Amino acid sequence: MMAQSGHHPLLFSSHSQAAFLALHPHSFYQAQSRIVLHALPDATIRSLSKLAQPEIAFEWAIRLAKQGLYTRSRVYWQRYLNNASQAQVIRLVALLKAANDISAIALIASKQPLPMHYLDWLSLHRGVLPSAFNSERLAAHNMSSPLDSVTFARECINRVLVLTDHLAAVKKLKQFKIRYTSAPEPSVWSYCFSEPIYIGDTMQCTPDNSQFAYCDVAALKRAYPAMLPQGDKALMMTRQGNANVRGDMMTLNTQSQYAVFMHELMHFSGFEDEYSVPKQKAKWLCQRAGRHAPNLYVGELNDAPKGWVKSNTCNYGALQAYKPSEGWSIMEYQTRPLTAQYRRLWQQAINAQHAKRWVKSERLGLTE
Repeated sequence: MMAQSGHHPLLFSSHSQAAFLALHPHSFYQAQSRIVLHALPDATIRSLSKLAQPEIAFEWAIRLAKQGLYTRSRVYWQRYLNNASQAQVIRLVALLKAANDISAIALIASKQPLPMHYLDWLSLHRGVLPSAFNSERLAAHNMSSPLDSVTFARECINRVLVLTDHLAAVKKLKQFKIRYTSAPEPSVWSYCFSEPIYIGDTMQCTPDNSQFAYCDVAALKRAYPAMLPQGDKALMMTRQGNANVRGDMMTLNTQSQYAVFMHELMHFSGFEDEYSVPKQKAKWLCQRAGRHAPNLYVGELNDAPKGWVKSNTCNYGALQAYKPSEGWSIMEYQTRPLTAQYRRLWQQAINAQHAKRWVKSERLGLTE
């Protein structure tokens, strides 16, 4: 019977072909021209993989990847990559892209031609400069170009441009935006965020000597002078370096959690950390008495706002620091919830900043 298995009637029916091949793998050779590998179930491909045929082995690699068994899959596709069809390669790459396996796709791209969409995907992960893409190609990966105009609702108090130098940040940035919009703090319209804008390695972000993320804002202004003026502040998500705020630029890394984002958002309004600040900062922040932030008074307790208590902010400074309330706040431990007291102080700070901005705009003749 096996000698005639290639002509067996069960091989001609799509309903029975899979089961017959699973029982008699060698019949594949006689019926190869009629067999569509990608249409066969996993169990049949598993049986056929014993034949060590390149196209079958690569198909098995695809099935393993689909099951999330990427390490086992790689054993097969690396060996048989040069023998795979273009259609098979693209099916595998689509699965690897969903798994965000950058190194695997980069290796495949070095050996096999890939469609532009996947090559762009790799380039966007690597921080290739925006000039290498047009707006349509960036939009295909859910990002805006730094040359695109940005619009915000008129009600926005703080218009925040959302920037990134790599594609992996987009998903997290969108999650942050959705979460913030569903529960805005300290009130509705306090902050509005643009869609992620891809700037590539324009700012050459790296950790500084204290491991805080540092990005060259001047380089961004030189490259795209019309972009930053479209917003009041900017949020940059880069690959590494601790989160921080410098002026109107917040920098996060891809591992930053939402609680960190909220903590840094309060820094936008001038709030200070309530844990010990570094000696270098304490030297200038804690040498003069006064209210230096919405949540920081430096000096004597009798002169501090009523009800305020000792803070750790100036542990390394010349004078003592005081904060609004007993216990830990979001400015000392980022995972702490925002209390009503701190929400009120935050709103007051935002209103004060907005008023200053309005006065400045009137002086410059920029208001309607």
